[in-house]
Amino acid sequence: MNSVSVLAKSDWPQRLQAKLSQLKMSSVPWTDCGIIAAATRSISPARLQHLKKHLGTDNEEQPVFPVYEANDGVLTIVLPGQSLQAAHFTALSAKAQLEQAGLLTGGMAVTSFSESAPASEATLSDFAAMLQRDEPSEIAVYSGQSLPSDTPTVVMIDPNTDLLDFLNVRLGLQGYDVRPAQDGMEGLRLVESVQPDLVITELALPALDGHQVIRRIRQTQNQACQVVVLTDLAVEQDICKCFELGAADVIKKPFSPVELEARLKRLLA
Repeated sequence: MNSVSVLAKSDWPQRLQAKLSQLKMSSVPWTDCGIIAAATRSISPARLQHLKKHLGTDNEEQPVFPVYEANDGVLTIVLPGQSLQAAHFTALSAKAQLEQAGLLTGGMAVTSFSESAPASEATLSDFAAMLQRDEPSEIAVYSGQSLPSDTPTVVMIDPNTDLLDFLNVRLGLQGYDVRPAQDGMEGLRLVESVQPDLVITELALPALDGHQVIRRIRQTQNQACQVVVLTDLAVEQDICKCFELGAADVIKKPFSPVELEARLKRLLA
């Protein structure tokens, strides 16, 4: 049984809820509290101290509390004072440290709860379940509530992991269920398995390029699946070919996240 399965059946949510309650009663003031969870190998106290020092800030009102749950095989990092976006950037740094040390054994997830909407045992259990996402290499983002059945699903295909992480959080906060992929073949497998409402793809991709991805989607998927090209390429011939193959929109990098969100809303309206 892996650590994620154990976590789902343990009292980890209750213990984490108790930890958060203790923090609220302490001298650490906060209105938001970020939480990172990661399935890992055993982590020594010395390694935890190193991680705490690396992730810490000069702001005394934003301390870092890493705890390794040996029975569950899960590292929990509590971040008083950090919003979801801030906690996600902290999670990126933690992920790099854990991967470099060869400690990650499964997924990672990040969330944040506010003083006005505190964490409950149910929401923490939902958060723990995020470690079971299909893309363990990505950091799953939990917005504090289960995704409704009508949540738009977006497959995002781009070799730039920083961009994938950024849009995972940005679009996640806007109510999208984002499924990232780093090459054309991986992206098409995701498209086939999750049947998304929309696909965002770069043209310059490993394995299969963006034009091939668009062609395959149009040959095999329901026409209701919209395709948006988000690319560095600015050659007019490449752009025209995207529309000829069935892309709904083309956005050139660098791009405005606000403009991207507006175009996605228009396409999914």
